[in-house]
Amino acid sequence: MQMTPMIATGSYAINAPDVVAEDFDGKIVILNLGDGRYFSLDGIASQIWSLLVAGLSPAAILESIEAHQPSLTGRSSEFVDRLIELKLIRPQDAEAGNAQGPINETWSGEEPRIEVFDDLAELILADPIHDVDEQAGWPAPRPNP
Repeated sequence: MQMTPMIATGSYAINAPDVVAEDFDGKIVILNLGDGRYFSLDGIASQIWSLLVAGLSPAAILESIEAHQPSLTGRSSEFVDRLIELKLIRPQDAEAGNAQGPINETWSGEEPRIEVFDDLAELILADPIHDVDEQAGWPAPRPNP
């Protein structure tokens, strides 16, 4: 399978300060503080995320996947594009440089996927200090004018 031309060889970084992420034993949970959505990655998706935020370029990661699990290359490329589309990662400054070195991953398992949740968005975006109805108290939001 021919690797699709995709993102430039530059590196990407987590889109801080609006985006935060935590690794829970190989499962990545990402929170977008800007829109209140949170995301779950595991398996190969977690591996790709970890390498991206460590500064490796998408091109280098996809080359490694192509060499070890060619059947996962296309979906992995789409996954990286989705991370960019969701504004979870952004291009890293040129002076930050790219991480170099061999990628020692065992690319196995299912295709990368990202689960998106918005069920807590209203709560995550709430400002309990400023958005509280003074009469009713928390968690009653202040009525819109």
